[in-house]
Amino acid sequence: MHRDIKLDNILLNCYGDIKIADFGVSKRITKGEILYQRYGTPVYVAPEILKDQGYEGPPVDIWSAGVVLYALLYENFPFSGNTVEDLEKNIQKGKYILPTDISSEARDLLSHMLDSNPITRITISQIYKHSWMQSIDESCIAYNNNSMFIQ
Repeated sequence: MHRDIKLDNILLNCYGDIKIADFGVSKRITKGEILYQRYGTPVYVAPEILKDQGYEGPPVDIWSAGVVLYALLYENFPFSGNTVEDLEKNIQKGKYILPTDISSEARDLLSHMLDSNPITRITISQIYKHSWMQSIDESCIAYNNNSMFIQ
């Protein structure tokens, strides 16, 4: 598991390929392994980490990826607070707004990624099968010849 998925750690190369960076706090885990360490950037941290009762790895990375997706689609974060303590309380409440200015399929995927219950949170294989992911055109090119990234 990565344990620090955030916008700062997602890179694009000149072909539009996504690269994940900064594996400094990543960890190889076994299925069912319970972790207790508190890693990650506060705005991306899953609620189960904040409860200090132990957590499994994959669901927390999916939560963080959901925060990233939310930020990319809405240009804002789903949770905020005036202090880190306020932010953590809001994350643990799991309440956020999904404005309707994106597709219902995208909102549905976000709601499953930002499910505050790690047991019912969507899995990576379910994400790949989700209708919003199926609607993405595989021939979509992130950059064109007019882009400053293409030589």
